[in-house]
Amino acid sequence: MQLFGTSFAGELYNPSRLLEGRMDFELNDEERAFQSAVRKFGDTVLRPNEKRIDSGGKIPPEVLSGMAGLGLLAMPVPEEYGGIGASAVLTELAAEEVGRGDFSMATAVFFLLEAGWGAILARHGTEAAKKELLPTVCKGEAFLGIATTEPSGGSDLANLRTEARREGSEFVVRGEKAFVSGVEEAKALGGGHLTLARTSAGKGFNFLYVPTRSSGITTQKFENMGRMGISTGALAYEDVRVPERYLIGTEGRGFDCAMEGFSIARTFVSAACIGAAERALETGSAWIKERRAFGQPLAKFEAIQFELVDLYTQVEATKWQCRRAAWLIDRYGKDGTAQHRSEIDRTVASVKLVAPQVAFDTIRRVMMWFGAAGYTKEIGLELGFRGIMSYLVGAEGGLNIMRIILGRELLGKEYVPYK
Repeated sequence: MQLFGTSFAGELYNPSRLLEGRMDFELNDEERAFQSAVRKFGDTVLRPNEKRIDSGGKIPPEVLSGMAGLGLLAMPVPEEYGGIGASAVLTELAAEEVGRGDFSMATAVFFLLEAGWGAILARHGTEAAKKELLPTVCKGEAFLGIATTEPSGGSDLANLRTEARREGSEFVVRGEKAFVSGVEEAKALGGGHLTLARTSAGKGFNFLYVPTRSSGITTQKFENMGRMGISTGALAYEDVRVPERYLIGTEGRGFDCAMEGFSIARTFVSAACIGAAERALETGSAWIKERRAFGQPLAKFEAIQFELVDLYTQVEATKWQCRRAAWLIDRYGKDGTAQHRSEIDRTVASVKLVAPQVAFDTIRRVMMWFGAAGYTKEIGLELGFRGIMSYLVGAEGGLNIMRIILGRELLGKEYVPYK
């Protein structure tokens, strides 16, 4: 075959060639088995507990121990540090099922924080820190989160004010972080947050694991409208001393590690949103086949049937873009070229931009199929409605930040609206 004078010699029609070095959409036996096990866990453990999680304000210990037993906590962490060494694709599959299981999104938040930032600690942490911290995180005996946002800065991480200055074999941290997930969990379980701070010279950033029980840290809890099972709050650092073994990556280059972590975490956020959207569609589909109006099931009315179809196609398209983001992270996330890095950034930003919006719109529309009943807590859709909203307003990067990232990658850095 020739195209524009170039001979492909049949390569376009060679199935083995098409799969070589490319994404295979079919899950292998191990991935399907794991996905099935996580879905069963979601159906038998998460769903029966989701209202308890929401009303009680925490994830019950038996849920965390069950997740640890399945290997769900900090999945990408290598086996030598207590994880299962999961790929990003396998972790993305699990995130979908966790988002489907606990509709409030609280368990999904816990899951994706441990997975995304556990992966960064395993990849860039010191050997001493990995051996000390990761086994307890993987067992659900300690919390691991991320602290970058500040009260004055929001998403403007490049201009954050928190400082980490070196004093001998320690770093001294001073500043504030806000809208941090897991503040209370880190106090209760033990653990801490990977914290981004400026160097004392003002050039570059340090990325440090800071235990929340450290002397000099005070916390504040915020009252959110959703995701009630995991806390959100603020951290104030008053000359907190952090041993140098807790430095993540290279001194002064912490910003790069943080951005790498956000790419991973945003992929899992998007997967959890997809899982919640799929559950909403399943709930709504069962209802419109059962509920009758004017002598026939609601599913026979084209207005509802066509809306279901439109929602399904959006969710399905978003799911496969999310799966592609995970595949790219697996293939190029560690040592890809600048072109690969750009492709990861574009793909992750696009799916993080779309997935929360698609999930929120899906839940909102399905609620309306139930009429007045959809507004009640009995149906349960409001759990997802409140939980997904957090990913619209900014958690793991607001929608407009995703647009800025995409604009930068599509047009070039000279068109970024900030310096």
